[in-house]
Amino acid sequence: DIPWRYKLIIPLFCFFPVLVAYDGVTYVLVPGIFRDYFGTVVNLSFLYFVYMAMLGIFATNSINIYAGINGLEVGINHN
Repeated sequence: DIPWRYKLIIPLFCFFPVLVAYDGVTYVLVPGIFRDYFGTVVNLSFLYFVYMAMLGIFATNSINIYAGINGLEVGINHN
């Protein structure tokens, strides 16, 4: 029975070490139809880390919602 605002903040603190340890590229390839406007490669820099943090928060909460809807957390059927 954790309030929803804590369910958004707690995964962010858990995912923060992953974001800090990431030392890879932060650019994406642009689809062919948009290359005239944006070029071949766009560097997202800070927005990449914002996106990854939001993805981490979404993934943890969506798994919990999905389990509540279809009853995955019920357990094993004991015959």
